[in-house]
Amino acid sequence: MSSVDGRLLPSRWTPPFDGTNPSELFREYAAIGKLLGTDAWMFGKTTTTEAFPDIFIPKNNEHAKADSIYRPASLSERLFITVDPEGDIFYTSNPLRGDSIVVVLDITATTDYLELLHKKEIGYIVVDDIKDLHKAMGILAEQFGVRSISLQGGGIIDGAMLAAGLLDELSLVIYPGIDGNMASPSIFEYLGAADDRPADGQALELLSSQTKAHGIVWLRYKLHKCK
Repeated sequence: MSSVDGRLLPSRWTPPFDGTNPSELFREYAAIGKLLGTDAWMFGKTTTTEAFPDIFIPKNNEHAKADSIYRPASLSERLFITVDPEGDIFYTSNPLRGDSIVVVLDITATTDYLELLHKKEIGYIVVDDIKDLHKAMGILAEQFGVRSISLQGGGIIDGAMLAAGLLDELSLVIYPGIDGNMASPSIFEYLGAADDRPADGQALELLSSQTKAHGIVWLRYKLHKCK
């Protein structure tokens, strides 16, 4: 969900015109999310640290081995996936909102961090390079049975997945409010050179548009691969 100017920080958005509590609009967003019927939902690191702000400080510098995988014996039907390049989020609980946590790491993660995840029954996969999102998504499919993911940002992971060509559909919920500051993060925040074009070779087809409660607009697009 974004403001009408495509920004992602709800605390900065103008309030509903009729005095409705913004929490009512976020309940509508959550209801829309359930309609997508995905196997998992995924955050990038910045968004995940809003739920788990504490940092894990490693005791050793022994790095994890590539292709290390831990799949807990008991997993929820739906999963919560996060991508953590540094491997330093200190998880104080599992599951999150009722969904088992699975973490995508690379070989910069330490072995004692993997031990922390193991103790908390948090699943993980380790890839050589966290930028290899194709490999990470393949492992999640093969080892965890994940066929569809609701990617809920922020903008950095959205941009990385866009550039990797891994987005099949865009479900955009527009909140009837404005941020207005060009410094606020937007829906896609690809970390690349100024002349990079992360959406190259892709085009959008509008699948549906709906006006929901409280002036929310829900747009769905299919992403086509094109030459």
